[in-house]
This record gives sequence, structure tokens and C-alpha cells, in this order.
Amino acid sequence: MSWKIDAEQEILNLAVHAVERETGLRIQIEQSPAHIGDYQIDAIVQLERGGQRLAVEIKNWAQQANLGALISQIKQLPEQGILVADYVNPKMADKLRQQQVQFIDVSGNAFINQPPVYVYVTSNRQEELSFKSSRGNVNRAFEPKGLMVIYAFLCYPELANMPYREIAERTGVSVGTVGWVLNGLKATDFIHDNVSNKGRRLVRYRKLLERWVEAWPEKLKPKQFVGEFSVDDPYWWKKIDIREYNGYWGGEIAAAKYTDYLKPLVATVYLPEHARTQLLRDARLRKATEWSSDGAGIVQIYRPFWPKLLDEFGTEPKQGFVHPILAYADLVATADPRNLEVARRIYDEYIAQYCRED
Repeated sequence: MSWKIDAEQEILNLAVHAVERETGLRIQIEQSPAHIGDYQIDAIVQLERGGQRLAVEIKNWAQQANLGALISQIKQLPEQGILVADYVNPKMADKLRQQQVQFIDVSGNAFINQPPVYVYVTSNRQEELSFKSSRGNVNRAFEPKGLMVIYAFLCYPELANMPYREIAERTGVSVGTVGWVLNGLKATDFIHDNVSNKGRRLVRYRKLLERWVEAWPEKLKPKQFVGEFSVDDPYWWKKIDIREYNGYWGGEIAAAKYTDYLKPLVATVYLPEHARTQLLRDARLRKATEWSSDGAGIVQIYRPFWPKLLDEFGTEPKQGFVHPILAYADLVATADPRNLEVARRIYDEYIAQYCRED
């Protein structure tokens, strides 16, 4: 943890100096790390001209991060935010600017839009950092099996204090896997053990959620992918009771259910293998090709990565929709501005209550 903090602080210092060198704009680091109410953030900075204070999200290996997750993290900061990164390439810079996500990096690239201050620099190449900028040893808790367990903890935080065997049954992994996941989460300060004799407790929920949402489309979701299909009727899903197939609506359809705000364009289905043929036949789904007709509905099918036992742990009724956390992660992974707006609504209504800092 200390190396991570030192590396992030170095990235912040270098980025602030690089922007001043390239543009003459001075940025003062007020606090690092910092708190805004109960919300812990990486830092607070203030612009010299205009005096705007900005909440900071520091990101090493920014180019490897899921862009949708990164944009979502910045926009969910408690005050107007800015990304401070090791490097932002021109393509990424353009996408961030389109989403009005401000950033600075160690090479002096920047986008700051705080009238009368406007800065946009993307021409500088990535610089070699003087400190070690590697990911180091990968924490196995954030590998696919670990992500399955973390997902369950995020949905039902009380599960983290259950016996290893019950956690294993609820998450579909081995007891041994539960052990190294818990050890990994303790090592990264996401679980505290024997706190006032109350047993294991999930902490830093927001940061853990961010890590999971960032890793989900890279490490776990592709392993569950069955295929992309098309259908002539874009509203076919309204005629289907997905529960008859032991399946779940995810992504945009789940978001429409949770927010009553989104008109789904892509149908995401989490479907057990034994029901796939029946759904394809009943809904007249066909394998999508580049020659699929215009106006055809897009359907993406994934295998569920959680057992039914996990659904039975919670008390809320299941009506054929994935948990709000997975619906949120599906939307964020698209990096689509339309979906990111709805993801924020899901976050505010269903998830934010768990994100109070410990």
C-alpha cells in the first residue's frame, strides 16, 4: 500500500510541474490524500488563475484502464474532478475532452476548462518515469475467480463475515479460493478482521467497487461471453419472460427497469447454457454478422458467473434482472455517454448508500 501511495504522489507532483512547464498554469496541491465529508479522495488541487478547487483521481497505467470506468470515477467525485495520470494518449485525450473530463499527465498533456482558463495539450509523448511504474505483483483477488467473490461481497457486504464454506457455496468457487481472496482483500485494506470482535467487515467500499467495475470487462466478462445475435424485432424482449429460461436481463434492459429512464438499444442477457437453444428458437435470434439488416436489434448473451444460491442470500425479490451493481458495471463498460448518465442514476439510487467511507 505504501508503494502505491508514494507512486501516486509522485505522479501528482510530476503532472503539476509538467503542466506549469508546458502552459505556465500553476496548480497548487492543497491536500493529498484528502477528505470531502465522508468521501476519501486522492487529492485536492487549486488552480492559480480562477481559483477553482478540483477533486483529484490519480491513475497509474491510465491507458490500460477501462475508459468508461475511468470517466465514471471522475464524474462521481464529490466536487468537480480532474484525472491526474501517468500518460494520456491523443485518442484517449479526445474522448475525455468530449465527455468534459479534465486531465493532466506527467508528460504535460492536459485538458482544463475553467473559464477564463482553457488548456488543451495532447502533443507530448510519454516520458519514462524515474520511479518504478509497473503493476507489481498482481493481487489474485482481482483475477477472475476473485472477482466472482468480490462481486458477491459488493452485492451483499454481510456475506464477507460468513464461514468460508458458505461463501464458497454462494459464490461458486472453492473454499481455498475464498481463503486467498480474503487474504488479498485484507492485504489491500478492503477487509478488516476481528474489529471489536465483530469479525470480518468490508471497508473502503467505493474504492473496491471502482476496482471491480474496472476489472470486470477486462478479466471476467469476456470469459462469460457466448455470442452476439440479431433479431428483426428490436422490442422482442418485451414479449419474453426471461425467468422461464432461468436467465437475467442485464445492461440497458436492466437499467430501464431500475431507472425507467433508458430506451434499450442493445439487449444483454445472462443465460444458463441449457436454456440457450430454447431462447434462440423462441425469440428467433440469429448469429449477428456484418451483413445484419439495419434496424435489427442487437442481443449479447453471457453465461451467469454466480450460482442461484447467491440470489437467495438477499431479501429483495428477483424478477429476472441482474443486481444493480452488475447493471451499473455493464453500462459503464460501454463508455457510451447515454449509458454513463443512466449508470450514475443507478449508482445514486441503489449503490451510493454503501459507499460511506469507514
